[in-house]
Amino acid sequence: MSAESAVLEAALRKAAYAISGDNREARLKDTDSGMFDIVTSSDLKAEKTIIDTILSHFPGDAIISEETRSDAEETGRFWAVDPIDGTVNYSRRIPLYGIQIVFCENHEPKASGIYLPEYGELYTADASGAFLNGRPIRTARPRPLRECIMSTGDFSRKSESFRKAQASLFSRCYDDVARFKVFGAACTDFAFLASGRTDIHIRFTNKIWDYLPGLYLAETAGAVYDRKLLKEKKCLILCSSEEVLAEAKVKILPSLLPFLRHHLLLPPIMTR
Repeated sequence: MSAESAVLEAALRKAAYAISGDNREARLKDTDSGMFDIVTSSDLKAEKTIIDTILSHFPGDAIISEETRSDAEETGRFWAVDPIDGTVNYSRRIPLYGIQIVFCENHEPKASGIYLPEYGELYTADASGAFLNGRPIRTARPRPLRECIMSTGDFSRKSESFRKAQASLFSRCYDDVARFKVFGAACTDFAFLASGRTDIHIRFTNKIWDYLPGLYLAETAGAVYDRKLLKEKKCLILCSSEEVLAEAKVKILPSLLPFLRHHLLLPPIMTR
């Protein structure tokens, strides 16, 4: 285990402990668009715990974090932190939430971790592989699309095009997969796919702390995706195997293309 991986794991555990007995009362964030978004005191406490832990070992590293360091630059050695992913779930005592961190060097992910406190599940990934509580994990075996479980991100609060695309997934692809799931937290989506519980995850990516910790974990566990689609359109179709991805691109992607084709090109995002 690298020094960064050890610090990452320690930061996740300390943050989970810091919020274990907290009051979960939420308040609305101030947003430019007036969209529904919330924060709790636990988000801020977990974030401070993580930042303090990282900087105590690597004082020269940059940290990008959702609540207080969202505008930090992605250069050199940096860490991206989501102190509580799935804050709505957390505030309502729905157990599908987590803490996630990724460490990058020169725009290349080197280590990531997701901790799901309610389940006592610590997912980690680095050059040595992907693990759940220290045991190696792999994505699910290839299976026909109609036998696959697919999860999607929450409906977009910012983009009408993305909301319509997500609605299209439900209406047009209902018969193509076995089940749809909406867990309400990216950490859960990525962790469940990486550990073989689901087969496909589709989301529209935005902030680096939302997608990169889980994407690196899932890819290290064997997941595959269309890099061009992600980079140019911020649309991630993440699958457990090449076979599932090939069928998904034939049967699922066409339902998204009309919306993506008319959506303005967005700034490129980081991929491996």
